[in-house]
Amino acid sequence: MILSPITALHGLVLILRHALFDIGLIKSQYAAIPTLVIGNIHAGGTGKTPHASSLLSIFAKRLGGAENVALLSRGYGRKSKGFRWVSEDKDWREFGDEPFLLKQLNPEHPIAVSENRLKGVERIKKERPNVKLVILDDGLQHRALIPHKSIVLLDSHRPINTEALIPGGSLRDLKSRIKKFDAVVYSRSRDNRKTNKSTFSSEMITTGLDIHPPINSAKSRVLAISGIAEPEQFLESLALKWDIIRRHSYPDHYEFKKEDIENWLAYVRSDDLDGIVTTAKDAVRLKQFSETLKGIQVISIPIEVKWHNEIALNALVDEWVESTIFAK
Repeated sequence: MILSPITALHGLVLILRHALFDIGLIKSQYAAIPTLVIGNIHAGGTGKTPHASSLLSIFAKRLGGAENVALLSRGYGRKSKGFRWVSEDKDWREFGDEPFLLKQLNPEHPIAVSENRLKGVERIKKERPNVKLVILDDGLQHRALIPHKSIVLLDSHRPINTEALIPGGSLRDLKSRIKKFDAVVYSRSRDNRKTNKSTFSSEMITTGLDIHPPINSAKSRVLAISGIAEPEQFLESLALKWDIIRRHSYPDHYEFKKEDIENWLAYVRSDDLDGIVTTAKDAVRLKQFSETLKGIQVISIPIEVKWHNEIALNALVDEWVESTIFAK
């Protein structure tokens, strides 16, 4: 209970901050282009990146193509500042691992990073005038921008009613904020929890398990690497296809070091393993070590979203797109 006073102070700060925005003492405004904000009130692990990737494709089909739907991210952990267009032929550290992965998965979509969301959207409008919608994958706490539409992701494995604010729990924002958003998605759910037209559920699925059959035998012996939040489901899915001899888990966004790679290689050789299996997001951060890993089979597994009620989701998207906000 030592953390309780700090947690309470955090709550008071959040209440005051939101109140100042709500009454207009701190200014907020709509961006230059219609925006859809996707975010969470949990600290990590709700699947913002796979959901953002899925929604890019969904809206592109309704707004005339990928070039008309952009994504803007803060670029957590990046080594640069200011506005940057994400490019696959540059170092991922300039943009952050998640925006870089999103560009790999959605190469035709304009994807950028900027710590100032309003200025970032202005740059997108200026340099990509055909863009009709900007999706922001981490903007729920960025109150200076008023989203035209918003989606909050809730982790179905961490019920809100039992959670507390950081540092006493894992919530980064007030529970009451959930009611402010246009749609709620219970992510990482195995059941369809839809209760009304703006509440949905989804699960994370590992794809490509059958694209890479066992390397040498019926069930190849591998080292599993994960540097993502809540990696348990990913590791469980790997066990269906591979014999996981060793597993190494690291914090989300962890920047791998050469000594990490060298330790893995020692394990692979000493245990006579067939290779290394990791997530597509981790593979982004491993790209710089391709020479060190030369000769070792490294398999990258994408994590995607499976929506439990696509018909209802598509109906809501159609309603949004046909509204005056998105149609102009």
